Amino acid sequence: MIAIGKVLAVHASALEVRLPFASIGEGVCVHAQGSLVRGEVSGVMQGRAIVLAHDPCGGVRAGDEAVSEAHALCAPLGMQLLGRCVDARGCPIDGGRAVRAPLRPLAVSAPHPHERAAIDDSLWTGVRAIDALLTIGRGARIGIFGPPGAGKSTLLHAIARGTYADAIVIGLIGERGREAEEWMRAAPRHAAIVCATSDRSAPERIRAARLAIAQAHALRSRGLHVLLILDSVARYAGALREVALARGETAGRAGYPPGVFAQLAASLEVAGAMNGGSITLVATVLSDGDERDPVSDAARSLLDGHIQLSSSLAAAGRFPAIDVPLSASRTMNEVVSARHRGDAALVHAALASLAETADARRLGMQPVEAQAAKAAAAEPALVAFLRQGGRPEDPAATLSQLAALADTLR
Repeated sequence: MIAIGKVLAVHASALEVRLPFASIGEGVCVHAQGSLVRGEVSGVMQGRAIVLAHDPCGGVRAGDEAVSEAHALCAPLGMQLLGRCVDARGCPIDGGRAVRAPLRPLAVSAPHPHERAAIDDSLWTGVRAIDALLTIGRGARIGIFGPPGAGKSTLLHAIARGTYADAIVIGLIGERGREAEEWMRAAPRHAAIVCATSDRSAPERIRAARLAIAQAHALRSRGLHVLLILDSVARYAGALREVALARGETAGRAGYPPGVFAQLAASLEVAGAMNGGSITLVATVLSDGDERDPVSDAARSLLDGHIQLSSSLAAAGRFPAIDVPLSASRTMNEVVSARHRGDAALVHAALASLAETADARRLGMQPVEAQAAKAAAAEPALVAFLRQGGRPEDPAATLSQLAALADTLR
């Protein structure tokens, strides 16, 4: 049933509309002068609907016609998006022609537990430190945590270049325009980029994240193994908070309404392995060491592992600046061989020992315990192993180097 109403008031990216029988989550199109503004009903009160606009509201005024329209919440999805860069509406921003693909709903739900498949295969990224010591299972959800300037974007570019995946979807949420241009220039041909830069409204940033997730879901439904890069979860959560507060929800911890974390969980749960296809999620989370940060806490509880970046390692010029002892992959043990698992455990222990004895060694006191002494002697080789240039490393070469390094620590 199509309902027709009128705009009553305009508040930034939120519209008050008199729309009969409006319901939460319904799509709406507003016919403004010379433009069509799409949005979603996010609240209903006293005969009025609050519509969050997904398009710029310039030109919208009271009295404009508003029509309920299911296609307002749809976008072009599928193979035709590969090699393209689009905005939150699915419109090209790469200078190319319009994407000719079927319009599909952006609302996708996570698979039920009985629909999921076991994570039993490795996803090789070409990043030696990850493949050797923090191996990612295909279908896992991994977070890259770190403060500004620790190399999160550089690491994402390296993962996109080197990952063994059928298709890649890159969601740039609240990103700087310069970095979006870098992604368009450097992304592989089998990647689709969805971008809503930092100057776009909160509803647009939310829609861009949902479009990226829906695109990955559409490719997985075709039996493809998909790498979904989401940069960043913190900015996505910030947009969800902005919309929730505008809707009148009560602020909770650090100003985040509780509903934000439920929406975040629903989005991240879409990733995973199924029979015939998978979505492996790699998401960045801005983390400056504040233990009270609720987004970081929520992300750690929702993800299958975390890669912690260190600003001190980045300042020392090491790439990737991964703090291995503070990182973890919960799917590694299920996807690697017993030899790989044992070699990685030895290197993990050596790196932890180096961290524990760093202050003493700085003062000239060398460890006397056997394993700590071996770790100290092997420190140059460990650092060289963890440091990598811009080229992806072949998995077989990575495992061979890991085995040789582990043999020196036995």
